[in-house]
Amino acid sequence: MRVVVKRVILIGLAVILSGPVAVARAAEDSKPTPEQIEEARTFVVNNAIFTLFHEAGHMLIAEFGLPVLGREEDAVDALSSILLLEGDSEELDVAIQDAADAWFLTDEAKDGGLTDTDFLDTHALDRQRAFQIVCMMTGADPEFFKKFADSIDFPQSRREECAFEYERTKNSWFGLLEPHYVGEGPGSNMTVSYEPTGDENMDFFADVLKEAGVLESIAQSVGAKYKFDDGIKLTAKSCGVPNAFWDPQAREITYCYELAVEHIVLIDGYFKREQTAEN
Repeated sequence: MRVVVKRVILIGLAVILSGPVAVARAAEDSKPTPEQIEEARTFVVNNAIFTLFHEAGHMLIAEFGLPVLGREEDAVDALSSILLLEGDSEELDVAIQDAADAWFLTDEAKDGGLTDTDFLDTHALDRQRAFQIVCMMTGADPEFFKKFADSIDFPQSRREECAFEYERTKNSWFGLLEPHYVGEGPGSNMTVSYEPTGDENMDFFADVLKEAGVLESIAQSVGAKYKFDDGIKLTAKSCGVPNAFWDPQAREITYCYELAVEHIVLIDGYFKREQTAEN
């Protein structure tokens, strides 16, 4: 991979879309370290994985007709956190920490105060989503995630409550999912597709996601464990907006490449603020 292309991932959306000359100039000026390059790549991949697990939660609810008491988005945030935390994988444990960080960074990046639109949204506020993910983390394994929780001054009293909340939520979800568990039988067949971007500036992000196998992670972690009817599609493509969604009619989870760009912009802003603070 060319050095300039590597550096593009830390520059931000405006520069990425302004053409190769501006990209090369900005890349030369920014001079990200190898550690920052790798951290940025991991951050994008991990947030794609969390996002896809979130959409897989919507898929599980729709495909199996699972009951949801309260807002579905809140329920799916909890379910995706549980699926990651019970995945018995160090990579997934890192992924959920990056997901929490992304919601904190999203909240910090907003200009101005909250508006009615924020309160009308189907999702919780960004910072609420971040703290709820941390609650799931500390509830699942307080010692493993202690360093992360300490770094954001997550109260010890809340951690104790989260231990109970996590067990209750986990048992509730797994109780609903148990009848649909494959067990020792064959998993479900899901079609994985990384569509061409149609834009050379986006190719890098598509390549990163494909190389990491983010769609395959859902096919292996969810599709292989539950009894879905064949025909579900997992697709990564350009959508024109940073988004990801489950379409119950098409039976398709879609991850938009633009969302990867949005996460690059978030971590690039973080690196810049850190550099400014050091200077």
